[in-house]
Amino acid sequence: MNCYLNLRYTVPERRAIFEAGLKRLGYNVTHGLPASPDGLFISWNRIGTADYIAKQYEAAGLPVLVTENAAWGNSFAGQQWYSLASNRHNTAGMFPVGGNERWDRLGIKLAPWRTEGETVILPQRGIGAPPTAMPRDWPQLAHAKHGGRVRRHPGKAEGSPLADDLARAGRVVTWGSGAAIKALQWGIPVESDMPDWIGACDNTDAGRLAMMRRLAWAQWTHKELESGEAFAWMLSA
Repeated sequence: MNCYLNLRYTVPERRAIFEAGLKRLGYNVTHGLPASPDGLFISWNRIGTADYIAKQYEAAGLPVLVTENAAWGNSFAGQQWYSLASNRHNTAGMFPVGGNERWDRLGIKLAPWRTEGETVILPQRGIGAPPTAMPRDWPQLAHAKHGGRVRRHPGKAEGSPLADDLARAGRVVTWGSGAAIKALQWGIPVESDMPDWIGACDNTDAGRLAMMRRLAWAQWTHKELESGEAFAWMLSA
């Protein structure tokens, strides 16, 4: 079995973790882009040529896994994480979902809902392919529709820590930002414009908990990736 890994190699430990897990499942791992669809393709996001190749794999009925920074942050609940999904990351329905235990055993207490405060718009970098990537003009359109304050993405400019920036927020509007996942955990109602965003919920206790329990099945620790468990789960569907 062949697997082509298209990762961001500025993080060599990530490359080693992924390679180790895939080899434990019996894959012959090649780093880089395949010349034609063959075996399994794993890509960091779907950018440029990687998106074109992913479409070729999908057309051929071959599996594509997309990895990215974890939706709830790479450092969460005392562990290190990456996200993993079939075909498109950050999107509901792109990963097998098991029971409630994966989220519940983390022991995270979700804050009570806030009932007042300012509206904060949380943009993303807009990297990737539609419909996952945020349209470039979305922050301006969202601000015109909802008002409030636009928080600049920390990848584009230095700013205050997210918790400080949202200290007075009573509502968050996002395309599909991981920062909005944090906002939900802190009890801030969130509206999203991204189709099938992984963090979408009805801003009730039951809806938020159900979403977090699903979300947990797309977030995997370094240990679970290195052991191959994460890849085996994703390819089991």
